[in-house]
Amino acid sequence: MKLSLYKSINHNFLFMIFITSITVSQFVMADFEDGIKANQAGDRDTAFIEFKAAAENKNKQAYGKLGSMYLYGLGTEKNYQQAYIWFHMAHLSGEKEGERFRDAASSMMAREEYLKAVDAAEAQRIKQELGKAPPQTMPPTSN
Repeated sequence: MKLSLYKSINHNFLFMIFITSITVSQFVMADFEDGIKANQAGDRDTAFIEFKAAAENKNKQAYGKLGSMYLYGLGTEKNYQQAYIWFHMAHLSGEKEGERFRDAASSMMAREEYLKAVDAAEAQRIKQELGKAPPQTMPPTSN
């Protein structure tokens, strides 16, 4: 009887974890899809909010979108350090243009800003549970 009860509780627990993971995935995907729709409609403020929520929830598709919002000041103030961070996440996630845009963002920063961005990108990489890669081979010189 105890073994049967244990299996039943264990099965129910695993089922609850499965359902929760599906619900969370749909929520994260909803943020990204809502961001796409808002961006296409020209609502940059909403697109920024949605892409940020999706990226912070580890939606790899949102990393480059959020980086672009920061790089060009769409829906938010221009912030080259934040652009660097999110383009680096895109690069680590396999996005082809992530590295190029990350390096473009770094070229807009003074050396001290760049070094802060590298540290912040490493902290974000750990938070996002992404693989390690060198941020950039050559830091920019001071502006």
